[in-house]
Amino acid sequence: MRSKPLLTPLALAACVGLAAQPVFAGPSGFPQPAQEPRSAGVFVVRIGASYVDVDDDVFSTVQSFVADDPSTDPVEAVPVDVGVELNLDDDTTWYVSAAWMATDHWGVELYHSNHASLEADLYSDAFSGNTFIGDFSEGIGDFDTYTTSLYANWYPLDANCLIQPYVGIGGGYVDIEEDFTRPVFSDEFGDYGLLGLGSDFSWTAQVGVDFNFGRDSAWQINASAMYVDASPDLQLGFDTVTEVPGFGEAAVLPIRIRDEMDLDPWIFNLGVGYKFSF
Repeated sequence: MRSKPLLTPLALAACVGLAAQPVFAGPSGFPQPAQEPRSAGVFVVRIGASYVDVDDDVFSTVQSFVADDPSTDPVEAVPVDVGVELNLDDDTTWYVSAAWMATDHWGVELYHSNHASLEADLYSDAFSGNTFIGDFSEGIGDFDTYTTSLYANWYPLDANCLIQPYVGIGGGYVDIEEDFTRPVFSDEFGDYGLLGLGSDFSWTAQVGVDFNFGRDSAWQINASAMYVDASPDLQLGFDTVTEVPGFGEAAVLPIRIRDEMDLDPWIFNLGVGYKFSF
């Protein structure tokens, strides 16, 4: 796991919250802090840290080939199976969300987790029958991932409770660097292979809890856990040099994949919220 610098948004939110004093309603027309922990018409804005944990094995497959020795004229037709796995690391980033209470027990929340940089590793191995031929593992860089979700949240407790658990369900959009394409391998001799990732829109669900500082306070601490069912498109192509036993020369096998990844991230959030109403 790798953590990004999160001190700026968290420190800003914490300092503002500690320095805030009760604000009294007046005729100015500006938004007034909500005077109850939660009630219809109240808005909540949150900012904090977000830990993005994707599926350990986002993609794996096996492609079968019939290999021929390039150094001989007869066709050997040796079966070779090549396995391919793509794994992504987790990351910590920041998030922001805005919620509106339509009633005392129902609300709508728009959530955005920004720029989770997920390190990727490509692993491949090859077998001929039960004979292991070889394998390799290659780091193929970072995938900058953005998650935006819209939830309908249900708050089961009375609005006067200072601790407010909730559950929500909605739609989530996962965007991986705007459908970029890049080489799989790069060295001093050039770029090799092709890697392309897409985006996905699917369902998402969350559980969370608000810890309100007091009935007359506009500030709260929020913790939540979200699951996003995300299967972005994957295009992967490269040539693997395979040393088949008994061959005079290595066989070059073309790996070509067009499928979906099982990204399916869990997102854990901890932040500071501010409530107000018009």
